[in-house]
Amino acid sequence: MTNNLMTLFPSLQVLSEYPTELNGDDYTFHNPLSNTWISIRKTEVTNREYGLLSSIYTEIKSRTAVNDLTSTKWLNFLEFAGPSPLNEEESVRLIQLYFKENNINEADITEACRAFFGDSMQLLFISSQSAYLIEKQTTYLCTVEDFSSFIAALESDFYSKARLYIGKFQPVNSHFPQHFSTEKDWFLNSMERHRAERIFTMENSFPFHLIQEMSEDMKHVLVKEILIPIDYDLELLQTVQLFFENGFNASITAKKLHIHRNTLQYRLAKFHNITGIPVRQFDGALVAYCASLIAEKH
Repeated sequence: MTNNLMTLFPSLQVLSEYPTELNGDDYTFHNPLSNTWISIRKTEVTNREYGLLSSIYTEIKSRTAVNDLTSTKWLNFLEFAGPSPLNEEESVRLIQLYFKENNINEADITEACRAFFGDSMQLLFISSQSAYLIEKQTTYLCTVEDFSSFIAALESDFYSKARLYIGKFQPVNSHFPQHFSTEKDWFLNSMERHRAERIFTMENSFPFHLIQEMSEDMKHVLVKEILIPIDYDLELLQTVQLFFENGFNASITAKKLHIHRNTLQYRLAKFHNITGIPVRQFDGALVAYCASLIAEKH
């Protein structure tokens, strides 16, 4: 693959060790498979090519952007199998931030983090579009609502549109980087699959991965028993999907769909009549939900 990249980017250089100095005119990426680093002149890289490279490799930013020793230790620990920055008995979770813009103002993001979280969060910038928030496990833990307010403030105050993934608390031991690598994959896959969601967790990402791992035979059953009988009716599918995601709460679902509650009941009854699947029961709703995800994928 490196040879192909050299054809596209004549300035590309491959390094076998972490670069001690970074040139501001170059992009530098880490390849975890070969544990090598590559540098490319920024003038040779289009925005689309930068997005592709960032999705495959981990961008290494200037050490001046990693503004203290603690951040450097975290970066080495997470990306390059360095020593743990904390006592291995301590537990933390990482909140991944991804920004729509590829030229975020780090000072603005830092200011917003301090205003919302005080000293309870360690902020680590990874690239021009991504950052991590590191939260230690204490008596008070930030909630989904806290993070929702945070990204709303970023958008209203700094016009920065962000999506985030709330990780799980884990001891900061040698297994943590692999745990975090899995969460990174889940975040990336979830963003690709679910366009409207702003906040992701293991729980709301799991169904997408379940469908991804599902056999073609099982998918065919859902297509045959549900999607074909309802003729891929997107209105019905969206209704049963939101009904499931909102915990079978008819009032909230109707509000999110901008319809009367009676209209919601009519759609659920119609789905039941056509497919014979009772979506007001958990097992029926689960099957219908999986079918809606398959339809969404196609």
